Amino acid sequence: MKRTKIMVVATATFLLTWLILGTIVYLLSDSTMKSAMSNMGVISLMMIFGWLPSVIVCVDLSERD
Repeated sequence: MKRTKIMVVATATFLLTWLILGTIVYLLSDSTMKSAMSNMGVISLMMIFGWLPSVIVCVDLSERD
């Protein structure tokens, strides 16, 4: 059960990070939300840095339980 919880939290954190980054791009540009979320810059940043918040949250959750 602990590993399942960590997997769900990691996925949720990754998607939330992507949503926040896409929303920032949407608000700062003249594009639609769909094009902002699928922008190659957003996708590249998510591949490079998007996993870091997920790792931090999962390590904290793992140490707490």
